[in-house]
Amino acid sequence: MFLEKVYQGRNDIGRWIAMIVILLIVTQIVGGIPLGIMIFLKRMDNPDLVPNPENLMDLSAYEITPIAGFALMIIPFVLGLITLLLLMKPVHERPMLSVITGHSSFRWNRFFWGAGVWLVLLSAYAFFATATGIQKIELQFDAATFFILIAVSLFLLPFQTGFEEVLFRGYLMQGFAKIFKYRWVPLMITALIFGLLHFFNPEVKEYGAAIVMPQYIWFGVFFGICALMDDGLELAWGVHAINNIFLSVFFTQDSSTLQTPALYRITEFSPLFDLISLFFLSVIFIFVARHKFKWPDWHYLLEKIDQPDQKEEYLSDFIEDEYEEE
Repeated sequence: MFLEKVYQGRNDIGRWIAMIVILLIVTQIVGGIPLGIMIFLKRMDNPDLVPNPENLMDLSAYEITPIAGFALMIIPFVLGLITLLLLMKPVHERPMLSVITGHSSFRWNRFFWGAGVWLVLLSAYAFFATATGIQKIELQFDAATFFILIAVSLFLLPFQTGFEEVLFRGYLMQGFAKIFKYRWVPLMITALIFGLLHFFNPEVKEYGAAIVMPQYIWFGVFFGICALMDDGLELAWGVHAINNIFLSVFFTQDSSTLQTPALYRITEFSPLFDLISLFFLSVIFIFVARHKFKWPDWHYLLEKIDQPDQKEEYLSDFIEDEYEEE
């Protein structure tokens, strides 16, 4: 059982605080050093360079190419994921896999299934929004950068989304589960934290918190439901990864957090339609996944979390893994 993995090893509050402090240092300070050096060098060449007040994430203001800026902004997430996983054993005395899945190995079939289904749903939404004129786009294909962008996105974005999933739906959700004992409580807490940490994204400033923040919070709930009902992060990680890859490769706009030389630039956009559509797409995904993977009844999310007997937990994992292999 995924949440119950928190009862393995040593999980006193001091260890959790230490891990969070280390992750903040790695992601906010160490991870930002390459970008800081790049900006410093660019400003040495041209002291007149200043940040874009409308989008501080737009590194073209420092004459940094979009792909280079994109890669530099992903580095903190890569370092964060590596740090979190490598420190699970020395800090909490439990295996790194315990913060990823409730099973004995990473379920790649779940990861790729989630990515594939969400790609189909997202493509259908994008086609409908464009065909009906709700979303207007213009082609900006540049062969010199587009195929490099695909390679960089496929390689780096799974690390970025992986860090967010392991941190929020894994590490923090397990920690709050130990404190509050009921599954729905850590689900909602981590969704709110996930949403609020996106508050300073440029799209929030562009379209308003009232319309953008519910989308971020709902995605936190969506990914959390997938993690709890499927007993691991594989589905949520796959959806999250392909979602960000799809957007970085195919669509960008002036208010995008990650500025990339995507295939299309969005010139007209309806954030309300986007919110409603993505909500329904995620609901469709949840019900398809529930049928496909035989998830438990919904009251499972309201049930209390009990500390498992170690012998029973081992036998349960063994039986489930044997069943999946068949």
